[in-house]
Amino acid sequence: MSKYILGIDIGTSGTKAILMTTNGEIVAQKKDNYAFMTPHPGWAESNAEDWLNAVTAVIRKLSSHVDDADIVAIGIDGLYGGSGIPVDKSGSVLGPALIWMDRRATAETDQVKKLVSDKELMAITANLADPYYGYTKLMWLKKHRPDLYQQTDQFLPPESFVIRELTGQTSINYSAAGNLAGVFDINTDEWSTKLADKLGLNISKLPQKFVTSTEVAGKVTEKWAQRLGVKTGTPVFNTGVDVGPATVGTGVVKPGKVTVALGTSMNAALVTEKPLRDNGLIIWPYAYNPKGLYYNFAGANTAGAIVAWFVKEFERELDENEGPKKLDIQSANIPAGSNDLLVLPFFMGERSPLWNSTVRGTILGLSLKTTKYELYNAFQEAIAYSVRQSIETFGTDIGDELTLVGGVSNSKKMVQMIADVTGKTVLTTKSGGEANLGSAILAGIGIRAVDPNDVSKWIKIDQRVVPNIKKNALYNKYFKMYQLAYNNVKDFYRDFSAINKK
Repeated sequence: MSKYILGIDIGTSGTKAILMTTNGEIVAQKKDNYAFMTPHPGWAESNAEDWLNAVTAVIRKLSSHVDDADIVAIGIDGLYGGSGIPVDKSGSVLGPALIWMDRRATAETDQVKKLVSDKELMAITANLADPYYGYTKLMWLKKHRPDLYQQTDQFLPPESFVIRELTGQTSINYSAAGNLAGVFDINTDEWSTKLADKLGLNISKLPQKFVTSTEVAGKVTEKWAQRLGVKTGTPVFNTGVDVGPATVGTGVVKPGKVTVALGTSMNAALVTEKPLRDNGLIIWPYAYNPKGLYYNFAGANTAGAIVAWFVKEFERELDENEGPKKLDIQSANIPAGSNDLLVLPFFMGERSPLWNSTVRGTILGLSLKTTKYELYNAFQEAIAYSVRQSIETFGTDIGDELTLVGGVSNSKKMVQMIADVTGKTVLTTKSGGEANLGSAILAGIGIRAVDPNDVSKWIKIDQRVVPNIKKNALYNKYFKMYQLAYNNVKDFYRDFSAINKK
């Protein structure tokens, strides 16, 4: 009789779940959508209740396909939750999480640079100071929401919050701890009391139990087992920050392969045996074998998010799923360069490798003849340019291929465009290579139902898209203009953003 594993990915805009056999066959998938909040420009918050409700809904739906006793493991990952969800000693939620996209902690970032040198931060954490990181967001909360900060017993990443609800056990994955940065010593894999003291942060407000993605984080309680349709005691695995499992979902359990995850945001990653310090990258222990492998990535704050914004504003009669499909068809014949349009996709500032909180989305080349289809094409090109910019940060020795995963990989037009812009052959997977697949694989390894050496057998490459040589030559020129445009506007936005602060 078959046994099954659930993989759950708590994303920025929705939770995706997959039900698989322990042999790697997909039985069913489910998604539950929700929204994050942007109460002010540059702010981004999410509600814990949305995450918990979505996770329980997708598990109930998928568990109905099989007998309760046949689900033998659950792996749960989550978006980078930034500050984390503040909960009190009783577990009650005190407020929203300031998620990875939130850029409000600019003054706190400046404060960090005065308190701790870049050299010390890099040596201890392999990361620097930026509003992206959770520790600067915690500093913002301590200053601007002191009552909430004092009342908070624990700040929990999304997956940690949900797992605590389902199992009663509190943990943090090494990847989530490393991505909090600032107060995590990547050399010892422990919280850094030394840095926390310098920054004025209370380490006791962070989860104290570190777990790998392949050790049991907790077991489903009897109450939740009845609600979810699984057996009491089902092991749950905390698989950490979503882009790590997404990379595992492409078969990466060894160093050396470039993976690009394209969803609401974009993450280009390279797994290595040593951290790639001093390259402007975000670095933390990898989802698989965190004691021996490191996840080095660059990325864009807004990728699929700007497509969703475009659909919302210019194709209001269509939903977020059908809108891009229609626009792909209607913009199919727009030439490279979008008839002299260029978009900078920095709608929420930018993180690695640019690290710029004040820059904003910019459209260059508008005329009275510009169509919305040309504009849409330019938005897509902007995403492809950001992919190229990110992978070039890894250096020249990255091979001729990259694996593309995430929702945007479902767009044939977008996949071809990324191949043309980067000059790399783009591989996509039949399952989409989603984080939920990676979480299922990691949970399977955890219960010893999956051999890490056999993970590649779970990954089914469904297409290899080669670049168009002529278009690549043209995009090489446009990419230089993309870089030039950023260099020309960054100082403008720095000064422009300062006007209301004076």
